[in-house]
Amino acid sequence: MNIIIGSVTYPLANGVTTSINTSVDGFVAAGHKVAVIAPHYDILGKIRPEHYPVSSSEIGRWFLSALHKKERLFSATTAGEEIEKIVEDFKPDAYWLHTLTWAQNAFERAMRKSDKPNVLTYHTLVEDYGRAYAGEIGAWKMRTRSRDVANEMDAVIAPSQVIAKRLSLYGVRKEIDVIPTGIKIPLSAYTKSEIAQRFHFPTDSTVLLYVGRVSREKNITKLIQLTQPLLQEKKTVLLLVGPGDLIETKDRAAQWGIDRQVICAGALPKEDTQKIYGATDAFVFASQTETQGLVIGEAMLAGTPVVALYSPIQPEVYPDNTAVVVHDPRQFSNSIKNILNDDAKRKLLTITAKKFVEDNFSIEGMITKQIALFERLVK
Repeated sequence: MNIIIGSVTYPLANGVTTSINTSVDGFVAAGHKVAVIAPHYDILGKIRPEHYPVSSSEIGRWFLSALHKKERLFSATTAGEEIEKIVEDFKPDAYWLHTLTWAQNAFERAMRKSDKPNVLTYHTLVEDYGRAYAGEIGAWKMRTRSRDVANEMDAVIAPSQVIAKRLSLYGVRKEIDVIPTGIKIPLSAYTKSEIAQRFHFPTDSTVLLYVGRVSREKNITKLIQLTQPLLQEKKTVLLLVGPGDLIETKDRAAQWGIDRQVICAGALPKEDTQKIYGATDAFVFASQTETQGLVIGEAMLAGTPVVALYSPIQPEVYPDNTAVVVHDPRQFSNSIKNILNDDAKRKLLTITAKKFVEDNFSIEGMITKQIALFERLVK
């Protein structure tokens, strides 16, 4: 099969990019051809043979950067012509949309004009993003958009049951296939002394790690507040790995007198990031907008204890016996202290967590289900 993928956030460092790359690797290994169409990001460029960067909208880039500090949009003209040429040469058997934005982009227009099967993977709770940046009107807009786009597809994939149920509440009537993204972690990890030297903190520090976008929708301010009692003791650092509002985050930490304890590493290459997990003492998470929480699974595979606020995906992604699930935010810091001070409990927790991820988030299972879905549609 020839499968053509579209995403406006690829290849930025995020869960969507991770999921796309995992799928592309699996499809190619199984003998299929894949093309990934995405806006051209000057710094990143073309990252793999299957990647086809196309022109991005300067107006869209300015608007999203100024208001939301978010990703670019496809342009309505140049990108459309470029995509038509790629489609003509590639001859896709199916189209696969991986990013749903507030309005149609050039890839969506191309897939709508085609008579080939259309598939949507609904990675992001865009309702919550809409609410974060435009209040209830924004939330309504993204609910409506999600429903309308999903109902026009031939198939819809959700990474978790929670998201499938949310789409049903929006009014999506298509059958939804729940296919979690497979997770893997490098066999080797950095040492604490290596990351201490790299990010300039004392080697005897307790290191709390967060991986993901450093932004409002990820509840970063809340996470810093929750860990503040530990950070104020000056023996603990919070290492934030990922792109986003880094300057604002550092300024906020400075206002609270903990700027030396909050380290913004920025976006790092995927494997580089994954090797950091095992060098830290605990992985901390407060986001309420996740659809699958890949970074939680990565921390579990690395043997790092997870301390996370309860969220809608918690029962599926980090059950009670695999992570320290905090229901009362006031107990977040104490929960971190307790698990780090209890060697036996921490060891049992990390062993259980690793097995849970291996059993439920295998890459092989993900690829088998995805290929079966596309073969059914194409035939």
